[in-house]
Amino acid sequence: MKRVILNLLILFTLAACQVRKEASVEVVVKDSKMEPVEFYLSAMDTVLQMDANGKGTVTLPVSEPQYGTVKYKWKVAQVYFEPGKDFTMVWDMLPSELAVRFEGENADKNNFINGKELDTPRMGDFGLQEGELLDKLEEYLADNQKILESKGFPRDFTEKEKYRLTYDVYGILWQYALGDKATDASFDKIKSLIKEEDWLLQLNSYTNYIQGAVECLALHGADWQNMPAKDMALAELDYVVKNITNPKIKEYLVGSFAIGYIGKEGVADADDIKAIFEKHVTDPILKAAFDKVYEEGQALAKGMKSPEFNYPDINGKMVSLADFKGNLVYIDVWATWCGPCKEELPHLERLQKIFEPTKIVFVSISIDKDKAAWEQAVKSGNMGGVQLWAGTDTAFTDAYKIEGIPRFILVDAEGNILEANMSRPSEENTVAYLGMYAEPK
Repeated sequence: MKRVILNLLILFTLAACQVRKEASVEVVVKDSKMEPVEFYLSAMDTVLQMDANGKGTVTLPVSEPQYGTVKYKWKVAQVYFEPGKDFTMVWDMLPSELAVRFEGENADKNNFINGKELDTPRMGDFGLQEGELLDKLEEYLADNQKILESKGFPRDFTEKEKYRLTYDVYGILWQYALGDKATDASFDKIKSLIKEEDWLLQLNSYTNYIQGAVECLALHGADWQNMPAKDMALAELDYVVKNITNPKIKEYLVGSFAIGYIGKEGVADADDIKAIFEKHVTDPILKAAFDKVYEEGQALAKGMKSPEFNYPDINGKMVSLADFKGNLVYIDVWATWCGPCKEELPHLERLQKIFEPTKIVFVSISIDKDKAAWEQAVKSGNMGGVQLWAGTDTAFTDAYKIEGIPRFILVDAEGNILEANMSRPSEENTVAYLGMYAEPK
């Protein structure tokens, strides 16, 4: 009888010691215009829809303590999950900001991660001399680590947080090194902070840092501002292949640079980028992401039918791409608030004068939300060409995967894509390239 009781006690004890390999998160959204909340963990990505009261609950697979990412609208929160520890996440749309706070288990850790106690570099630090900047970064890190140590968190979490704080602080250094003031002191520091441990890929600050670090180290000594995008991508990939030894981190970086290049530049001249990706990446998630962006790039390849547009001109008349059949169409996607866009305007005007006797139509599509600002700019600037206003209609920009402006596109006389990412008016080769296709009126 004693043995039976002892066995039962052992079973009960083992059951009590078993920890759920999951974590339940209740989400509360205080926002009149609610949107879904996105969760990104190593084992699963998911989207949580809110009910009419702005509430929802999701159970996530969490077999070990880990960082994940949660996104609501434009704000991204780094969140720490532990098996069996449930908590509540509150998103609050305040007049001045979109705030996030936590309640329940792990609330203290997550409120610390997403709080305002820590001090991080600011834009003014870019103006410091190199030695002063390096000293200032050390000061930021030391102060933040003192705050961290004062919290009395468990040692394993504290040690992980030290890494996160390090990459939060030193994320500014690779950006500084891309300028013309950095010496070997900065590059040596950047190299010293490249750690290769799988779990670090959970940290947004680490992935941002290591991509930036590789970029500035790969381009060190090169005239990267005038370097073709493909040459930059190949230099970055070459650096990763030769210098990063951890297989998971190498895969991540090769995938990021290859996917980033094709997403921006398309597939027209990407065979060698694709070959490097296929040689070094086996991760199914990265492969699926690459295949998706490659397939989308093929839809925007040279010779494919261009996505259409149909927008009002300055007089309110609707104008579509089809209206210009028989003409080469040079498209400028811009906005009045975009400094680089406005810098291209004099060069665009020059192009229009050069090709005035030819069958080239210059079409500018504004994505200004403020229609009055666009109208004022067009009328006061006596801007030539065809001026159209897209406003909040993103169909055309979405179709071309436009993430930054200015963006220039060249469409042939039959409405097919010649260049989904055409050179800017200010670039030397633009006149020669247009001259290859221009026909007299």
